[in-house]
Amino acid sequence: MKYPFSSGLLVLTLSSLLLSGCYAGSQETSPRPQTAERIFTNADIITMNPSAPNAQAIVIGGGKIMYVGDNQTALAFATGNTQITPLNGLTLLPGIHDSHVHALEGGSEVGGNCWLEGESINDLKQPLLNCRKKQKGSPWLLAYGHDLESLLEVASPRALLDSWISDRPVAVMEQTSHSVWVNSKGLALAGITAASPDPIGGIILRDAQGEPNGILLEAAGEAIFDLALKPTAESFDINYDGLIWAMDELARNGITSIADARVYWQRGWLDVWNQAEKDQALKTRVNLGLWAYPNIDDEQQLTFLKTHYRYNPNRLLQVNQIKIYSDGIIHNTTAALKAPYKSSLKPVPPLGLNYFTESKLSRYIRELQSVGFDFHIHTIGDRGVHEALNAIEQNLTARPDHRHRLTHVEMIDDIDLPRFASLNVIADIQVAGDFTLPKNHHWQEPYIGARAYSAYRLGDLTDSGARVVLSSDWTVSSLNPFVGIHNAVNRGEQSISVMDALKAYTMNAAYLMRSEQRTGSLEVGKAADMIVVDQNILSIPPARLRDTRVLLTIMNGQVTWQDKDL
Repeated sequence: MKYPFSSGLLVLTLSSLLLSGCYAGSQETSPRPQTAERIFTNADIITMNPSAPNAQAIVIGGGKIMYVGDNQTALAFATGNTQITPLNGLTLLPGIHDSHVHALEGGSEVGGNCWLEGESINDLKQPLLNCRKKQKGSPWLLAYGHDLESLLEVASPRALLDSWISDRPVAVMEQTSHSVWVNSKGLALAGITAASPDPIGGIILRDAQGEPNGILLEAAGEAIFDLALKPTAESFDINYDGLIWAMDELARNGITSIADARVYWQRGWLDVWNQAEKDQALKTRVNLGLWAYPNIDDEQQLTFLKTHYRYNPNRLLQVNQIKIYSDGIIHNTTAALKAPYKSSLKPVPPLGLNYFTESKLSRYIRELQSVGFDFHIHTIGDRGVHEALNAIEQNLTARPDHRHRLTHVEMIDDIDLPRFASLNVIADIQVAGDFTLPKNHHWQEPYIGARAYSAYRLGDLTDSGARVVLSSDWTVSSLNPFVGIHNAVNRGEQSISVMDALKAYTMNAAYLMRSEQRTGSLEVGKAADMIVVDQNILSIPPARLRDTRVLLTIMNGQVTWQDKDL
């Protein structure tokens, strides 16, 4: 499939302007007669509707829920063409909402999409050499998966990578995506020299002579991938195919609504999403978070973002969120802290860094929330959280009905804990990775000392009255929502109930996506988004939650995934 793409920094092509409006092929449903197309009976239904939390049967017609209740009444809706499916006690739930995924990133193979594994840095050499055969869609060889700590032990990371591959530019993204390892050819193409200043939100690590040593932190590394992933007709096709693959993965995991957490529009990704919607290839409802770049002209960027806002409940694809970074991450010592790091990576400032300062973040919120955008703000350090809350509070009077959220929220000062509820700020937490469990918090101790053991305050946030959402951050962590629910319930003092965890993946996340009137619970008139699983997660032992299997996924009344055993 060939499709026009935006090749310039801020070029509004005719195709992108047309795609920001409505067109016939984009509608999520066409009007259909309200006849019962499918009835599920003998089910163990968890509706997430407080007025009627349980049911036996559900009736679907025209992409909507027509009835939720008992078997006998449901069967009265049947006609000669109705498909009746007895579930024999299996559990039926609302479709899962994952409000923080990287769907296109996870699926795309531009540059080779090479994933590296090894016990040491040197173990990565042969896998990287093998990946030269997979290189496509970019003149760069791109790979993922090394860890920064091991790389920092190498005398010259740039020279080591040069000794492996020097005939083409190479960029290897660290497993968290917050640093990039680049060879000399890549640095030269990016124009990074000893004289290059650190970009806003980024650090160029250097050797004793002041030359770039090949490790680029945060925004400095992001700029490399912007260069390597400049859109072309070939990369568009590869990205599109990757997105279709990701749609299948989402459906297989019971996910019917997502927020894509980082849409790099300078890489042509917005065009890919628009084409997938036009082709009716989406298997989930989608909210896109347009990336806010920290190093381009604010006036031009704000104009571009305002032009591309779109929210239409009759479409599957919304362009209604802004993804923006307040700070970095702890193990790069780039997360913004109130008190200095116990040990800080040179030359990172002792309190971490900002992609967007509080004042600049406040300006972006002020200008873009007036158009309708909700903000998805990356905050990991307690200072990053504090400054983001301040920026939202400074603009609260102008938009009290906002759905802004802070994502990750690994460290929270006690004084900021109640502000989530008072400012109506959503706390979007990712605990699907086992590294987030209390037994593993020790990995942060070298950087922040005892503060490591008060991270991920999921229980405290829930108890404070904050609206809490759970999400995956896939591909950083497992896409399986039942792994996320398991880890939310089994975390000692910071555990939450299974019902609260399920609500975080359904009703609360639907609210975040401005979809709570259409999705998030099984009620008459809402969209027929639902899943069938093999066990009732409200009644099984907590230790078995992660073993829950999705057997059937339905979005908008259509089956998007079915297990062979159902």
